[in-house]
Amino acid sequence: MKKVIIKEIRLLNFKGLRDLTVEFDECLTEIYGRNGVGKTSIFDGFTWLLFGKNSEDRKQFGIKTYDEAGNIIPKLPHEVSAVLLVDGETVTLCRRFNEKWTKKRGSAVEEFAGHEEERLYNDVPCSLKEWNEKIAAICPEQVFKFITNPLYFTAQSVDTQRSMLFRMAGGITDEEIAAGNTDFAALLASLTGKTMEEHKKEIAVKKRRLKTEIEAIPERIDERRRDVPEAEDWATIEAELRQKQEALAKVEEQITDAAKAYAAANEARLDKIRKIGDLKNERLALELKIKDEVQALYRSDKAKQRAAAEDLEQAKRDKAAAERDRDNACRELEACTKRREELIEQWRSINGRRLVFDESEFICPTCKRRFEIEEIESRQQEITENFNRRNAADLEENNRRGKENKARMEEVQEYIRDCETRIAKQEAIITEIEASGILAAQFTEPDATPTIEANAEYIALGKQIAALEADATPAAASSDNELLREGRESLIAGIDALKSQLMKREQIEKNNQRIAELEKSLRMQSEELAQLEGIEFTMAAFSKARTEAIESKINGLFDFVKFRLFETQINGGEVETCEAMVNGVPFSDANTAGQFNAGIDIINAICRFEGISAPIFADGSESVNNLHPTQSQVIRLFVSLDDKLVIKHNGKSAQPKSLFD
Repeated sequence: MKKVIIKEIRLLNFKGLRDLTVEFDECLTEIYGRNGVGKTSIFDGFTWLLFGKNSEDRKQFGIKTYDEAGNIIPKLPHEVSAVLLVDGETVTLCRRFNEKWTKKRGSAVEEFAGHEEERLYNDVPCSLKEWNEKIAAICPEQVFKFITNPLYFTAQSVDTQRSMLFRMAGGITDEEIAAGNTDFAALLASLTGKTMEEHKKEIAVKKRRLKTEIEAIPERIDERRRDVPEAEDWATIEAELRQKQEALAKVEEQITDAAKAYAAANEARLDKIRKIGDLKNERLALELKIKDEVQALYRSDKAKQRAAAEDLEQAKRDKAAAERDRDNACRELEACTKRREELIEQWRSINGRRLVFDESEFICPTCKRRFEIEEIESRQQEITENFNRRNAADLEENNRRGKENKARMEEVQEYIRDCETRIAKQEAIITEIEASGILAAQFTEPDATPTIEANAEYIALGKQIAALEADATPAAASSDNELLREGRESLIAGIDALKSQLMKREQIEKNNQRIAELEKSLRMQSEELAQLEGIEFTMAAFSKARTEAIESKINGLFDFVKFRLFETQINGGEVETCEAMVNGVPFSDANTAGQFNAGIDIINAICRFEGISAPIFADGSESVNNLHPTQSQVIRLFVSLDDKLVIKHNGKSAQPKSLFD
């Protein structure tokens, strides 16, 4: 088993401990002191050194030192270092947390610019990733939390505790649990391609569906029974129906004969009506033709007037667009002109530059010695060449921008001339249309009615239509035919009423058949529900058997702590839980000593499983007379009346080293 031991730890300006060095015994170290002198800070310092967190697993906590007024003392270095033995090999660790102060140019006051952290592993600087990898190689962070704090494991969630315990216990196969139990074996055989949890969900869904359907069936049966009508004398009704159907057949035959005679008389009238329609269509076509000839000139004039109005509106729109384009171009031309003046002024400014040497350029900034003549001349030549090059570059850039601006001015001027041409063209079109007078002209639509009415062909067609309409009177229906129709309607109504009565018999048969189907479905679904509940009961029993087997295996890992992993509720249901029992008492109800010793029993088991031990920090040890035996290094923290920390190695005093003792 890998063994991790703290040999020494030093805290510098950490949580009020200005400079404290503590040496530890490999087996037992006891630290005494009143509240607030720094006992827990030693544990915090150790966890911060390894993982950047305090003993309560918080990254954000105050490590800085405060003055008597409660203000943070600035610019202090904060550091925790330790010497560890890892399987007999010495490892030195150091983590530093410093403030960064910078002085801006021209300012005499330093300003706070954040923090920086440094990590040293055996005096070698490490990145955060490298540091985490090296610490994890000694002991993974999660394992370290479990095996250094007796109260840590039981403070975790039920899922976290169960996950760790099940991992420690190792697996128990379903086949091992089902051995010797036929119900369990049958349950496992039914899990084709599914897990137990998936099968449990499947059963639950089926049960909900069946219960919903079973609950609805009695109401549906009752509804069907309420809908069953009373039985009647079906034979009498059928005999009366046959009589009425025979009478209806005779009436239909008589009506058909009368209809044939009426149809023959009416066919000649329909032929005349068709001829009247053809003549009216011919007369209408002639009327439209005459009207079109009379109004041809009027429609032509109106079409020309509409076209002229549309051309005028389009010319006005095109002129307005050209004027907008011209105005925009004029504004851009003004901007180009202003830019040309600016570039001319810039060119004059560049040409007006004069080189003036700064005497400080010829003095050594380190020793303040004036350069030799050769060095000064060389420096002056270099400065002059740089000055000339910069001027030449600036003039070249000024010239390039001037050419670009000139080219753009020429383009804009050409565009303005084009806009003026477009404006003049549209103005000419507008003037031409307005001067033509076509828009103001008034045209009167000629009346074609006199011409139409005077047309000989139109008059002849009217006479033919009038003659045919006078001769096309409809044939009168006989009174006997009307009586036959009334008798037929009465017979049909009687037949429909009798059929409605007979439909009740069919409704009774269908309802009785459906009631029988629903009752059968109720029996089958109730049987299926009972089978599913039986499977569900078997799964619950299997789950309990598996939990009890794992619980027994888990509890064998500990000396006196037992874990309750399954809890029976008041309603008889069982739920998964995870509660440590200390000599039969729930961990939460045990006294402080019992909780501490239970925590050490748990730590011993985890150490055996993980193959590693690390220092156990027992904070609040004054409540415990004797700690449960352990192979781990133990550091006990006691609240006492001592104003300074008192260190004891196996009961013998060994005072800590402090800069301020």
